[in-house]
Amino acid sequence: MKTHFLPHLQGDDEERAVCGVWLGEDSGMSGDWSRVDCQRCIKGKAKITQSVASEEAAIVQQMGDMANFIREVQP
Repeated sequence: MKTHFLPHLQGDDEERAVCGVWLGEDSGMSGDWSRVDCQRCIKGKAKITQSVASEEAAIVQQMGDMANFIREVQP
């Protein structure tokens, strides 16, 4: 089976790769682009990378907002 890109390896409960392919028991997943051999993932690398960066930026923003809120609430 192919090795697909998975930006956040969180466990074996992923059902679909970021390229949209359904994962099977023999499917490989990696957060390292050098190990990825799925042509759909490789073809969409720029879009996938941009999406991951946007998601991470949103998480950082949310964490910053939460920290600011906690600072304002605590005396």
